[in-house]
Amino acid sequence: MKLSVITPVYNRADCVLRCLESVALQNGCGRNIEHVVVDDGSKDNTAELIRTFADGKPHVKTVFFDQHRGTNAARNAAVSQATGDYCVILDSDDYFTPDACDVILNAIESFHDARYFMFTRDDRTEEFDSRYGQGAIVRYGYSDVLNGEVAGDYIHVIPRNLLEKYPFDEGLKIYESLIIQQIYREVGEMVFMNKTIVIAERNRSDSVTWNTLRTNEKAISRKLQAAMMELELFGDDYLGIGNRKYVDSLYFNIVDNAVLMNDYRLAKKYIPSLAGWRKFLMRVIVIGRLGTIYGRCLNRYLNFKYRSYGIEVKK
Repeated sequence: MKLSVITPVYNRADCVLRCLESVALQNGCGRNIEHVVVDDGSKDNTAELIRTFADGKPHVKTVFFDQHRGTNAARNAAVSQATGDYCVILDSDDYFTPDACDVILNAIESFHDARYFMFTRDDRTEEFDSRYGQGAIVRYGYSDVLNGEVAGDYIHVIPRNLLEKYPFDEGLKIYESLIIQQIYREVGEMVFMNKTIVIAERNRSDSVTWNTLRTNEKAISRKLQAAMMELELFGDDYLGIGNRKYVDSLYFNIVDNAVLMNDYRLAKKYIPSLAGWRKFLMRVIVIGRLGTIYGRCLNRYLNFKYRSYGIEVKK
């Protein structure tokens, strides 16, 4: 059994070596563990650090983009170079615990009937210990995903052939959950082991990217695309288990973001699917062509909200 660790990197000169070293120190590294690292057009000296580290280390495979293409493009490039039976995504500002790969490979060997595995990051250890108990093993079904039982950040260990079948959407650059959920649906069952294998850094001085904050046009457009894709891909699945509430939230997300984009034709198409105050509010905004004013109010609110949490937002 071979494991491919895939790491997309962008401007992480301050921490990428910690990530690389954490993989190199794993038991079995170079035999049944490889590390595929993709530099996504970094503008600092990240690429130079990766090249120097990889020199003389056959377990490290590298890809270097000439320009910034986004995390999903880097992930796809890494998967295309991987040769492992399974892949695990390790972000460049995170790092493995000393026994991480042993834990992963032992789980794969122990659960012969399983195809998908999930593990814990240190920033969720307390939550999961309280909910399940230390070291607990839980088998999730696809219905658990649809009901919201499987939510938040896990460390995912995924068969490489399924990542090849369901590549990450490079147009969206983020929203990888849309791809992960398609894989959830195909495998049907996921094994979650409450064992911390990754230390996640969450106190960086880097600003939160505009790709994830709904305060500029690109972020809003991607949010709109993601909501429409989720409705198309999984809407019937949610309805099939009676989760109408979540489908309603998708309809609202589509209308809300369409209005922010001043795409009133698209908003009008989906407004009939809304109910209550949301339907009334969106009708008023569309009739009055108030999307720009609505957007300015939302922008001010979100900027205030993020900064109240100490998050710097860049335009």
